[in-house]
Amino acid sequence: MNSLRRHVESFVRLEPARPALGAGLRAALAVGVPMVVAATQHLPAATWVGMAGLFVTLVDRGGPYRDRAVTMGAMTLLGAVMGLVSAWPLPSWAAVLFTFAWVTACGFARSYGDTPGLMGVVLANYTVVSLALPAHDFAAALSRSGLFILGGLWAMMLALVLWPLRPYRPARFAIARCYRDLADRAESVGKWPLEGPTAPPNLVEVVDWESRVRQSLEEARGVLASTRRERAGESDRGEHLLVLLEGADAVLTLLVALPETLEVAPRESRYHALRAEVQRALSEHSRDLRHIARALEQEKGESEPSTWNAERVRRALAAQVAEGGLSDSARAAYSHAEALLVRLREYTEALLEVANHLEDGRPVESDLPMGPHPASLKGRPLLEPLRDNLGTDSVIFRHALRLGVTAALATALVRGLGLDHGYWVIITVIVVLQPYSGMTFQRGLQRAAGTLLGGALAAGLVALVRDPAVLLGAIMVFFAVAIAVKPMSLSFFQVLLAPALVLLAEIQTGDWELAGVRIANTMIGGAIALVGARLLWPSPEHVRFPEQVANALRADREYLLSVASARSDAEPEVREARRKLGLQLLSAEASFQRLLTEYRGSSRQLEPAMALLAYARRFGAAVTALAASRQWHAKQDLSPVASYAGSVLEDLALAVEHRREPSPLPRTASTHESMDVLSRTQMDRLVRQLTVLHHATVRAAPQLSP
Repeated sequence: MNSLRRHVESFVRLEPARPALGAGLRAALAVGVPMVVAATQHLPAATWVGMAGLFVTLVDRGGPYRDRAVTMGAMTLLGAVMGLVSAWPLPSWAAVLFTFAWVTACGFARSYGDTPGLMGVVLANYTVVSLALPAHDFAAALSRSGLFILGGLWAMMLALVLWPLRPYRPARFAIARCYRDLADRAESVGKWPLEGPTAPPNLVEVVDWESRVRQSLEEARGVLASTRRERAGESDRGEHLLVLLEGADAVLTLLVALPETLEVAPRESRYHALRAEVQRALSEHSRDLRHIARALEQEKGESEPSTWNAERVRRALAAQVAEGGLSDSARAAYSHAEALLVRLREYTEALLEVANHLEDGRPVESDLPMGPHPASLKGRPLLEPLRDNLGTDSVIFRHALRLGVTAALATALVRGLGLDHGYWVIITVIVVLQPYSGMTFQRGLQRAAGTLLGGALAAGLVALVRDPAVLLGAIMVFFAVAIAVKPMSLSFFQVLLAPALVLLAEIQTGDWELAGVRIANTMIGGAIALVGARLLWPSPEHVRFPEQVANALRADREYLLSVASARSDAEPEVREARRKLGLQLLSAEASFQRLLTEYRGSSRQLEPAMALLAYARRFGAAVTALAASRQWHAKQDLSPVASYAGSVLEDLALAVEHRREPSPLPRTASTHESMDVLSRTQMDRLVRQLTVLHHATVRAAPQLSP
């Protein structure tokens, strides 16, 4: 019951995204204009142009123009080829084999990422439709292929030519999102109460922020890399954006280290004035970050000088020292906070200068305080994703095979029973089946509920009016709104897309009772998909989740070891280890979200597993705070604590992998007396975080057991 409630809640949940109004308008024009031509000029074959426009528009997910052009162009060419191949009448046995082979290949396209995976789904759907509506002869098949190319070119012209071409705009907006997330964090820490708990009472809030920023940084890195590859002959704008992206990564490190430092700093009332100055500086820093975001979004620099520095913190610290009311631990912590603010100010000045000169072409200075990130911007070898996923242990391989077998069985059922518009059954199977069991059920619920509501909407509209001109207008509106709301809700997308497709089919065939047929066929297809997901190589998330958590714990270990052997957090090895930790934590958190979709019990029973992920990230934050101090304390020998924590983390990873309780914590490593106060404080915090992480692993062990 709890699982069903979670699925229902996911059906009505709206994502915090803006409606894609431009994409909705393009979709309406891509489908509507060819349909109007077909209706007014009595050219029924022209409806294939509208169908091509729809399919090519569906694979346009935004992003760099080069990527969009390549994706839409590939969809146009492959759709034309498959339209020609699948237009030939085939006996039932040949249609079943053809469906199995092609749908399996389309499912394997997920090896190359989400966009190729989506294109594979759309190509499979178009092939199923073409196979169900065979051409009369070769000339008709060739005409269908040509009409698909025409529809694809029409959709590409709408998306890439008629709309303003701003090559760097996707990268600008992606990087601006990073700065807005950073500004939110700086502002929230600046508002921490001077008394009581420092961090927000909900630990998940902090974890979500760190996950969101890392995700934004990786997305921006990919968008910028793609944009720069397509514009190899022009580098000034790309260099500016690259500096701003790497600057956001550097600021993220400091905005993790500063709150960690504030949490270990003494908080007696005599330190309130000093602490308030640190938090005030962070609040003012958030305005600079928002200024950089605005400069990126508005595509113009504003000569707005930075309004903050660390001078007031320095004066407050000096006054506290002069009064003699500063303990050694407080002096060490607040001096370190002041040093981090100075570094943050240095970064901010450089980034503001770059942001304010985005448009004037001024070369990027060569002595910027943040260096280039070691992460490679080069793409992977073409065949590497295929090699990585050729094996029964690959989720994508099993999904592609399951998809092909289930679609072939659905084709055999449709042909054997002679179902009217039976391709809707097969399309539903292809759309509903997902690589993960819980996601398949969730997608099936969305598809079924969306078709029921959308079919009822279409039937009601047909009962009121059957004027083709009015229905064509309704189809365009449905397509426009469906595509526009897709970023906000896949469920509402399904609800609005269903009547558009039903009305489109009804206008083509003249059959005004197709809403019921579509609903029935969707239910049949959904049932087949759920049975296939259950019986054919199921991929329950509870099997994969422990491995993902273990990978994150090992990434924590590698990050700590790299920090212990480095002299500064700016070293390439440290930055790359921090990035890999962020990516591993993102993967583990995504696995946990998938686990929620298939878990049958109460969500609260999974709280220990969620806490384990949260404290794995918190341990990484403690290591980041330690890394930020290496610039001033590089001579401190961290090897004893690093060795101790490294062995504990490896034991925790093995315990999670083997679904057992970890070994008891060994005796805590003693810190060297030669360590300064700040280093000892950071070491103590690191060990405390490790203890909490160990306790979370013990609590999560029952939930990780099969």
